[in-house]
Amino acid sequence: MDFTWAELYFVTAFLKLFLFHSYHSTDFEVHRNWLAITNSLPTDQWYYEKTSQWTLDYPPLFAWFQYILSLVAGLFDPNMLVISEAPYFNHLTLLFQRLSVIVSDIVLCFACSKASRYVHTVSGGKFSDRNVKMMLTVCYLGCAGLLIVDHIHFQYNGFLSGIFLLSLVSVAEGDMVLGGFYFSLLLNLKHIYLYVAPVYFVYMLRAHMFHNNKFLGLDLMGLVKLGGCVIAVFGASFGPFLNHLPQILSRLFPVHRGLCHAYWAPNFWSLYNLLDISLSKAFQILGILPKSGVHPLMSGLVQQADFLILPNVSPAHCATLTLVTLTPALVKLFKHPSPLLFLRSVTAAAFTSFFLGYHVHEKAILVILIPYALLVFSNLQSGKDFLFLSFLGTYSLFPLLFEAQEFLVKIVILLMIHSFMFVTLRKLYPEFKLDMFEKLYLYGLVGHFAVAEVILPIFLPRLEFLPLLLYSAYCSGGTLYSYYKLLASV
Repeated sequence: MDFTWAELYFVTAFLKLFLFHSYHSTDFEVHRNWLAITNSLPTDQWYYEKTSQWTLDYPPLFAWFQYILSLVAGLFDPNMLVISEAPYFNHLTLLFQRLSVIVSDIVLCFACSKASRYVHTVSGGKFSDRNVKMMLTVCYLGCAGLLIVDHIHFQYNGFLSGIFLLSLVSVAEGDMVLGGFYFSLLLNLKHIYLYVAPVYFVYMLRAHMFHNNKFLGLDLMGLVKLGGCVIAVFGASFGPFLNHLPQILSRLFPVHRGLCHAYWAPNFWSLYNLLDISLSKAFQILGILPKSGVHPLMSGLVQQADFLILPNVSPAHCATLTLVTLTPALVKLFKHPSPLLFLRSVTAAAFTSFFLGYHVHEKAILVILIPYALLVFSNLQSGKDFLFLSFLGTYSLFPLLFEAQEFLVKIVILLMIHSFMFVTLRKLYPEFKLDMFEKLYLYGLVGHFAVAEVILPIFLPRLEFLPLLLYSAYCSGGTLYSYYKLLASV
């Protein structure tokens, strides 16, 4: 039996309904407050309002998206649109917020349908329609990470991922204007996607503007169309706020938050933090440093924290390191532009920014998985690499769900979705199997989970940050392995 994309959307939406009463994070109140701000105040006050600590810090198009949602939210509960310092919550608010995420996933479903057609075109019908749909469903509509982050923790990453996917497929198909339009929308909805903008710029410049390998063969009409499209989107987004750009930029780029988030994303800087903590402890034991209390990096707070041994790291350091690391991939893309290399380069850019960026959230792993999923259909090795990273990346999100009632839920989501993914990959590639190192590493998650989620909370409950440190340390090793393999492929 074959399913249509509409049917797959409703099946996954039905499953998401069972997560309604799961734990929700402070992001739930963040978005509730943004609904109130955009509904109650004129636009020139949106980015100045600070009654609540959860101020508006997304680009203007996302603010308009919240405004549109607020028009419907008032029909559920007008009180949720009142600006207040204290959090506001009731069952009608919960109903609306959860439903709004599920409904916005329609964009992701539409993107999946377009991606499905693209895969059939580039693969020459190598894969059956059923297997392609199943793979795209577990990678996007039923993505384990999105289920945890959007439908439990609470955010709108599915909606954004849909626009990202539309942009990727449009550019890969050669429609640079449409791809540029979608990507411009994306940047004006969430600025985290600036990480991959250099790849878009280089590929569009090389593949669309310059023809027949002649650098001066500039397509002026193509440049006008693409440039006009991008300017129109940015103009519509920031136009009403031209007199308030400094204030908006201060909200979008709050560099005072420190190198790492409260829970360290499993990247290079978590290993850097761990090294500084280990060295400081060793120096204290040797008497080189005076004994002190908790290391400042282990406060569990979002704040600036100085290293005790290693040099401090600034946003400029991270930006420079990221661009230098990504430059070889950009050079190769300019010399040998192709849709496949474009997708690999976008994935590499997202991964480089995740691994080396400043104040990276653990949820940014999802940005990597969106383009990476399309690479699954290019060859067997990409399928293996994607499954490993998807499983590990989803597992690294477990600390977001720390309440007892989600203990089994997150395990079931991780295993169920990736079991479907494994079975589908075996159908796409009958010879599919993970390497021995990858198997052992993933098996190691069982022991890691037992220590971090059971043993430490029971026997050392006062060391609340230690389980988070173990998550960051163990998962960082796996992401480093995945990152190396991706860069090698590019």
